Amino acid sequence: MLRKTYVQKILVVRYGTIGDAILASAFLRELRKSCEEAQIDVLVDCISYEVIKECSYINSIHKVNGKYRSLFRYIEMFRGYDTVYFLKNDNFFTKVAFLARVKNRIGFRLRRNFALTKKVNYEPDMHEIDCYLSMLDDYSNSMSEVWISDESRKSVQKILEDIKHKIVVIQATSRFKIKNWTDKNWVKIIKYLSDELNFQVVYLGSSNDDYSGINKSLSDVKIPPVNLCGQVSIKESMAIIEKATLYIGVDSGLGHVAAALDIPSISLMGPTSTKHWRPRSDKNTVISKFFKCSPCILQPKAKCRCKGIADCMQAITAEDVIYAISQKLDQHNSD
Repeated sequence: MLRKTYVQKILVVRYGTIGDAILASAFLRELRKSCEEAQIDVLVDCISYEVIKECSYINSIHKVNGKYRSLFRYIEMFRGYDTVYFLKNDNFFTKVAFLARVKNRIGFRLRRNFALTKKVNYEPDMHEIDCYLSMLDDYSNSMSEVWISDESRKSVQKILEDIKHKIVVIQATSRFKIKNWTDKNWVKIIKYLSDELNFQVVYLGSSNDDYSGINKSLSDVKIPPVNLCGQVSIKESMAIIEKATLYIGVDSGLGHVAAALDIPSISLMGPTSTKHWRPRSDKNTVISKFFKCSPCILQPKAKCRCKGIADCMQAITAEDVIYAISQKLDQHNSD
């Protein structure tokens, strides 16, 4: 009689933004390397689902659909796993794992996480990717990655078929207004890219991203920007960035997509920690003006006193970005 082979069953919990899912990609890859035969599933929301749908390191995907109203469904789901990794700090799901009696419950040593069997430190001065990887005993690669389907590439080819110039992708807005840059400066950058460098600027983002303040000052621009905000899916946005010569944006998820694709990129950062949240790529340049109060967003015990666009973001000049663009293009041409 053949002996039944034991297969470890692992669940990784990480829902959130586009950037959160991209940053978790390194963990999923390194986990798969160390547990080649395991069943590795993920619990994500609809945004993260679109990012990791094509991931080759996982077996199946569960979607978050409510919390307390679905408590017993989640407990039943978690009972099917030997190990749960919590990349998302979450009091609800750590309690679910405890109630489901999951043997190994691994996450960060934070008050919001409940009854973990293994805790690792969450260091604000350590990159988010490295915080995730600290849960593993061993890893060899800390770079993020994305997965783009042929279907998305074909769709994007059709969307961009009328564009005759090299593309620069811009994401000028964040859901945190404090992380934005001034419209006046964006106008200078877009005019420089269009009128002097003959680039086609493409806006990417959600339907909530408003570029009207920028566009009203671009009536005389040589190559008008193409606004695809809310018109393409997350998967198509990633495929568009893959075709770009350059990406420029405030601190947002698409900046991590550009980094994972190794596209030359420029990130404008102020209120958030450049050590913890900067896109991880040798081809990424961060422009940041360090104030005594920086960073102030999502940092323990920090208080943000700015209203609207942060002072540290307003301190970044158009000339700073234009210089970074010229450096990127010189490096690109030499390569």
